[in-house]
Amino acid sequence: MERFLRYSLEKGRAIRAVLLLNGQMEQKTVTVLALDTQTATLRIGAKKTPVPVALTDILGCDYARGDHGEE
Repeated sequence: MERFLRYSLEKGRAIRAVLLLNGQMEQKTVTVLALDTQTATLRIGAKKTPVPVALTDILGCDYARGDHGEE
């Protein structure tokens, strides 16, 4: 999972994430804006407002639709 978070942060690319938002499990397209040992700051979908999310609330990550991690 950390690999995908770093990929999004370093390349500025969107990824697909399954995460807990307001106690609900949701799958969203996100872009990582900042990452530390406890939290990831995400731009969820097309929203402009960054959202801090605890790493424990991010259940899984994958490439976004159409992205295969190739440059």
